[in-house]
Amino acid sequence: MNKWLWSTLVVLILLIGPKMDAFAEGAAKADVLPTGSVVSNSEYVWRSGDPETIVHMRTGKVYTLPVRVSVEHNIVGLGDGRVILDAYGEVIIWDPITDAMTSFPNDSSSGLDYLHAVNQDLEMILWKGHTTYSVTSLTGEILGTFNTESIYESYDLLADGTVLVFANGEITKRAITGETLETLGTYTDKVRSAQYIEEANQLVVKMSTDSHLRIFDLTTKRWVEKEAESVTNLLWKDGIYYFTMRKVFDTYYVSYNVATGEWKESSVDDTFVNLRGDWYVLSHDVTAGYTPESFWKAPRQLLIDVPKTTTRYEVNQSYQVNGTAKLIDGTSIPVSGTELSATYRYSEKKPFVWEQGKLTMNTNGGYSFEFRWNGLERTEDFVASNYVPLTLDPPTGVLGPITGTTAPNTPVFVSVTKSTSQYTDSLDSLVNYQSKTVQSDEMGRFTWQPTRWFAPGSRVTVKIGSPSSVYADPIELVTVKESEDTLPNDITLVTNSVKSGVTLQTTPQATVDIVARSERGYEAWSEQVNEDGMLQIKSFSHMWFGVGTKIYYKLQDAPASQFRLAEVKATYDAPIFTWTRTPLMYDKSIDVTSSTNEAYEVYRNDILVTKTSSMPYTFDTPLREGDVIRVKRTYRDATYELTKTVRAFAPVLSVTDVMMTKTQATLTIKKTSVAPVRFYVNGVAVSPKRLSTTRYTIPAKPGDTIRVRASVGSKSREVTVELPKTSLSTLSINDEKSLWVGYVLPNSTVTLKSGTKTIASGTASSTGRVTLRFSRQPVGSVVTLTSQQVTYRHIQKKTVTVGPAPTLSSTIPSSASKTLRATSNVAYGTLTLMRGTTVLAEKEVKTTSTILSFSPQRKGTQLTLRLVTPKGRSVTKTFTVR
Repeated sequence: MNKWLWSTLVVLILLIGPKMDAFAEGAAKADVLPTGSVVSNSEYVWRSGDPETIVHMRTGKVYTLPVRVSVEHNIVGLGDGRVILDAYGEVIIWDPITDAMTSFPNDSSSGLDYLHAVNQDLEMILWKGHTTYSVTSLTGEILGTFNTESIYESYDLLADGTVLVFANGEITKRAITGETLETLGTYTDKVRSAQYIEEANQLVVKMSTDSHLRIFDLTTKRWVEKEAESVTNLLWKDGIYYFTMRKVFDTYYVSYNVATGEWKESSVDDTFVNLRGDWYVLSHDVTAGYTPESFWKAPRQLLIDVPKTTTRYEVNQSYQVNGTAKLIDGTSIPVSGTELSATYRYSEKKPFVWEQGKLTMNTNGGYSFEFRWNGLERTEDFVASNYVPLTLDPPTGVLGPITGTTAPNTPVFVSVTKSTSQYTDSLDSLVNYQSKTVQSDEMGRFTWQPTRWFAPGSRVTVKIGSPSSVYADPIELVTVKESEDTLPNDITLVTNSVKSGVTLQTTPQATVDIVARSERGYEAWSEQVNEDGMLQIKSFSHMWFGVGTKIYYKLQDAPASQFRLAEVKATYDAPIFTWTRTPLMYDKSIDVTSSTNEAYEVYRNDILVTKTSSMPYTFDTPLREGDVIRVKRTYRDATYELTKTVRAFAPVLSVTDVMMTKTQATLTIKKTSVAPVRFYVNGVAVSPKRLSTTRYTIPAKPGDTIRVRASVGSKSREVTVELPKTSLSTLSINDEKSLWVGYVLPNSTVTLKSGTKTIASGTASSTGRVTLRFSRQPVGSVVTLTSQQVTYRHIQKKTVTVGPAPTLSSTIPSSASKTLRATSNVAYGTLTLMRGTTVLAEKEVKTTSTILSFSPQRKGTQLTLRLVTPKGRSVTKTFTVR
């Protein structure tokens, strides 16, 4: 019944309108289906209503049904233009074009309750009743009746006019009169329905437990089962089943090739999929029909992106809107803003502008838009505000002030919060939170002077201080980081112990701002360095100077620079403690340099691996990239650490020699020993044959591009080799030859050796052609051809063979001929033309075809043609002048 529907695809392509052109590149183009339900096995769609009609899909002509059918399955096409109408009380076979019709009764007593299947070729109909299935002719004559014993029985009409029956655990083929013709198979579950797929000669069977797709093949008499719960919308086309199914809470679109077992699925989430005839449609546009193959690329979801540079969208600011259409197969394609439409959801007013894919919101407040593209919708909410500029200058000094800019005459809320890492001792007067709202001046500048010093590490925050529609993103800065890794500020820390104090070195006579803090309080002051640029801090007026004291310092005349932190960590000066060698990937040992002999603790990825008093230390396994190696040691009252993250290093790599043949290249490389190598020919990875640690053979021919990559962790190095393009000739030498012409590497130096003796040499042309002349070599000797072009080589070795026995043929001259052409299988030797003992012509052979010139001879004269090779092998041909 599906054959005609597939042929109508060609017809429907002619109906495709602007909707197809609007689809973005990468999405499937839909067939335009008229509204209504596709009538099976016909070229019509059915439209319910009063009156009920059918519409011709090609011509668009509308025909009014002569009776009401009320439901879609009560109208079926016969395939020849006529349709069957299952109306109340009668069945009508109607031709919409001619309006001709025949009918027969269909009352409750006939048992013809439901039109189940049609065999148009045999003019038979299968009807389903309450407790029976009946077969009738197209005129209503009852041809056979089957009584059912259970609701879990299924009957279908086959192409040959027999009836397929699922009943009592057996699959049988029966005649329309009821007798069993053949038992095809068995089953154990309860059958809910069986759909006959004529083209596949298979049955798709639904059981009472439908967690599997069950297919019975009538040819092999075997079941095929595949886990697929709640299968719906099933179609068969070109050897593949297409359907939807449920898996957990999602719907999936599936294709399944029973013959190959190939299974493809893609989640369609909550998108509603329906089947109209032999087309799949989505709920948002039932007139867009997709073939089973094209449905993978049907758009199912619209996503919208409206990038902004601030937290909220700005009033009267134009924003470019872009869309993304997600397809059934999970891929996404871009949708330009010009293809989208936008509608304000809550009223007909338009407090916005939509133009060429750009959105401008005109007033302050919330917006909700519906964006549309090709039947897809997407709702997005926005908040638009009147933005003002807001900046915060880096705090200067330890007492502020805090300054910045915004719009003129705008309230700004400024606050300082101590860092959570600071001490909370009540003696520390810096724990208090400080804040104030200040007004910017007519130029937009705002200033606030804190009442107390704000500690390094404090957070300074500014934001618009008005509840009105004016808005700016808040800004936060940290005054000084509690870390030694802050940016350089032109001051060098020299010592950092209780014994030597905190010693700083900078520009001579410069003034340094200093803040000292401990858990008992803080002091802030400025001090000038001496003429040597040195400043030493060892004591304070009311603070104890000891381990744990923090000193912040910066140049006073560089207000924009950061404070740096020096924390007193030891009573005595730190000993020498450095890496002797930086740990690298593949290293097995580490080494440090120290001025003391205390024990070391070695950690690998925060796991203690050893305690040792000597260096270097060797690990059980080589270091890997990303390993964190930490060496810890204690000296007197202080603990010192060296930490290094193991990194990869770029390997050494070069190609020193390339040996070429017609099908292979053998590369000699120089590389870091631990670095694995990969080979690519014309961009495709190939598997090499390893000859040694430095030589590899790969499949490659002249003209190919070879890329060699060596890697050490995340670091790699590549070398590209362009093989010369040439045709490499095969060396062939026998004891008759003294000349060889062939193709080798272009512009290469070419030598021919017999053993260790060079018997010929030359230089190849830019195309690789070379000519070598040499003395004839004895049978059994080995000759070697070498072609060398910088790093590229080509070598062939051959054993000299016995020359072939010469052959000879020629044209037969007439009495008027002055030339004849002699042909041989060899290109060397002497060719002689004789009349008796008189030599008429003689010539040295250089090719396999040679022309001899001579004076004309009388008809009937007998001539002898003889070829003698350098080694004395000869052949003679005698003929008579015609």
